[in-house]
This record gives sequence, C-alpha cells and structure tokens, in this order.
Amino acid sequence: MDDEAAPREVLARRSHPVWLGGAAAMMSVIITHPIDQTKVRSQTQHPRRGMLETARNTLRSSGALGLWTGLSGSLLRQATYGAARFGIYGKLKERDIKLRGGTEGSRWGLVKNGAIAGVFAGLVGAPADGVKKPEKRLGYRNAIDGLLRIAREEGLSSTFRGGGATMLRSVVMNATQLSCYDIIKEQLLLSGHFTDSVPTHLLTAVIGGTIAVTACAPIDVMKSRIQSNTKPSVSAMNIVSRSLRREGASVLFRGWLPAFLRMTPSTTLTFMFFEQLKRIF
Repeated sequence: MDDEAAPREVLARRSHPVWLGGAAAMMSVIITHPIDQTKVRSQTQHPRRGMLETARNTLRSSGALGLWTGLSGSLLRQATYGAARFGIYGKLKERDIKLRGGTEGSRWGLVKNGAIAGVFAGLVGAPADGVKKPEKRLGYRNAIDGLLRIAREEGLSSTFRGGGATMLRSVVMNATQLSCYDIIKEQLLLSGHFTDSVPTHLLTAVIGGTIAVTACAPIDVMKSRIQSNTKPSVSAMNIVSRSLRREGASVLFRGWLPAFLRMTPSTTLTFMFFEQLKRIF
C-alpha cells in the first residue's frame, strides 16, 4: 500500500453510529445559539442596535437564559438535518471502502457522497428549517409545538415551504463542507506537519467551512427571499429573476461576511465534537 492510501484507510475504516454527527451538531448549537439569536434580534429590532447592545438588553430583560430563547428549534434542526447528513455521508464512505477493498474512493467520490447526503438531509431537515424565528412566532411553546400548529393551521405542505431551496443549499453545503473537511485533513496529515488532533480539526473545519459558505452564498440569499415571500402567486423563479434584474449579480453574495462569522464557530465546534465523539463511540 502506498503512503497516500494509508491515511485514507486509517481515517475512514472504523464504523460509527449514524447519530454521532447530529449529537455533535446539537452540542455545538447549544454553545453558539446565543450568537445566532442575538444577531437575529439586532437585525429585526427598530431602531436597529449592535449585537453587544442587543445582548445587554436581553440580559437585562430576560436574564442569562434569555440568550437561549428558541433553542428548541435549533436543536430540532440538528437532530434531524445534522444527524442525517453526517450519518448518510459516513455510511456512503463505508460502502466505498468495502467496494474498493479497504481504501476510500476518489475525491470526487467524496463530493458525490456529500451531495447525496445533502439531498436526504435537506428533505429531513426542511420542516425544522422553516420554523419561524423567536421574534416571529405566534405563541409557540417550542419548535415541536410550532411545527404541529403550522401543519394544522396552514397545511402540512407549508412545513416544507422553501423546501426546494433548502434542499439545494443542503446539497451544495454538504458536497463542499463534508468532502473538503476529509480532503483537507488528509493533506494536512500527509504533509507531516500536523497530527490527528484538535488544532488540526479546527483548522480543517475553518478552511472547509469557508469554501462551503462561499459556495452556498447565492443559495442562502435566494432561500431567505423565497421563504419570506407571502404571496403564493409569486414563484421561486420569479423571485430570483426579479432580484437579479433589480440588484445585479452582486446580490448573490450579499451577507457573505455575516454568514461566515455565524457559521465558522458552529462549523468548527461541530467537527471538533464529532472527532472527539468518534474516539469514544
């Protein structure tokens, strides 16, 4: 066996429970939820205030626990979407290893596996992704209650509103993020300057996450606009074409920096927890 094949075999040979990635993502979101929630509040309040001032106001009015308002929705999404994407991607890699007699498939094979995982994860996670932000909820007790009420009051199909854009984003996100993490980690280990340790996991996650955020930026912009549309007569394609016509191609990367700043902590913590959980299970 050559030197390049050896790390690929060692890193991917062991089988892990399908729920491991979802557990890692849920652990991550517990830590990062206050950041995301404060960002949303700072953007939706009038007059608009900075994140630090918004966080102080939340602490004064609701106490420390107020920073975790709406956590159930984030946990539900990671329990569905997060578990599905990591679990399916891992099983597809295991299948490739068996087909190739103990070594991983090609890099394009990893990209393909990530895309397939993204299809199913996007479908499974679409209802949780569509739950309204805390500021827009109509008295929901938690995310489950919100889903049940939306399905009952607006119809089951409404829980998948924007599902096409959600699934497309999931495909691109996982095809880039999951595969890039594995490929970049392998190259770092092959260089001889890195070990299979937490600093390497964090560096790999940041690089892979940056690639994924950039690839998903156009879809994120259009996904947000499609999901916020309240006119059933306006199609997704109409929304996309109208945005491009009015604001130009630059609109596709609007909000890249906030998206990067929001996703980087979550991505790095998720992969760090995932790697540590793999050592245990």
